[in-house]
This record gives sequence, structure tokens and C-alpha cells, in this order.
Amino acid sequence: MKNISLLNDLTEYIEKYRGKDKEVSNELTKNLEKDVFTYGSTPYDTAKKLITSINKEPKRFVVVGTSIGWVNFYWNDIYPNIPSVGLDLHSLRVDYGNKLIEKYNLTNIKLFVGDLYKFEFKEGDMVWMSNLCFESEIVTKFMCDLIKSYKNISLISYRQINCDGFKDRVKTYKLPVSWMPEQPFFVYE
Repeated sequence: MKNISLLNDLTEYIEKYRGKDKEVSNELTKNLEKDVFTYGSTPYDTAKKLITSINKEPKRFVVVGTSIGWVNFYWNDIYPNIPSVGLDLHSLRVDYGNKLIEKYNLTNIKLFVGDLYKFEFKEGDMVWMSNLCFESEIVTKFMCDLIKSYKNISLISYRQINCDGFKDRVKTYKLPVSWMPEQPFFVYE
């Protein structure tokens, strides 16, 4: 990542907040178990390989489960002229990411707390699904609905993209993340 100061701020988050931000903090998360708030990170090189593996230029990059915005910041480093949006249920993490956006004056990244079912996806979006904490059936249905609704959408997912009629458009990668040396990733375009 080119902005070493920003990378250091992101890395500092792990030391400062890992395991400490488990308090349920907003209306969207109040009924969830505290244990669902795990923390892991995807390294820059892994994110870059996945993002650049897609052969079309998106109109917008959307991260579902953005946390502090790691992947949004990586995207900004690779494609600073294409807007990036991050969505999460956890306000403490989104607040931290928004402080970094302000600190580094990054005008093309927007992070917010919200419900992915109410988010307005668009034709031409590239969607990064940080979806390991979701039930498999729910994730599969949601991704299949996106693919069927938007002809020109791309997906990057930690979970398998298993949609009838579209399986031939899914590539599989095994790349390092903070929790394992070879995490399967699935890319649809």
C-alpha cells in the first residue's frame, strides 16, 4: 500500500481494538450475540490480487461487512478515481474508519452503518462480501439474487458463490488472510 501512514493506522487497530469492541452498540446489532463480532483482516496483497482479477472496470466498489474499511482503503490505493462504499452493522468500527477517511482526506470512500437488504446496489457495482459470519444459505440466496438482478455486477466472496446457471462464471482462489494461510475466495464476473 502506498500510504504507509494509513496502513500503520489500520494495523494499529488490531492491537488497540481486537477483542475489545464486542459491545453491541446500535439498534441493528442489539439482538445479536456478542460472540458474532470476530475480527480478522485480509492483507493488501490478497485484496489486490482479487480486485485486479476482475477483467472489467466497475462503476463503484461496495464492501458488505466493511468493518473499519480495510478493503475500501486498499481499493482507494489501487483505484483512487472509482468511488468506494462500505456497509457494516458495527458502529464502533465504522466510526474508526470514518476518522481515518477524515484524517487522510479521502473523498471517494463512504462508510456507514446500515442494513444490506436496504442498500441500493447498482448496475456495474463490484461487491466484496465479507460474509463468513453469515449463515451459508442466507449468503447464497443474497448473492444469487444480486447476480440475477444485476446483469453487470461482480462479486468477491469468502463463501462459495453457488448459483445455478452462473457457476461457470466463478473463479476460485486460495490466498492468505490473518486467520489462515489459504482462505478460499470466490470471484464472479
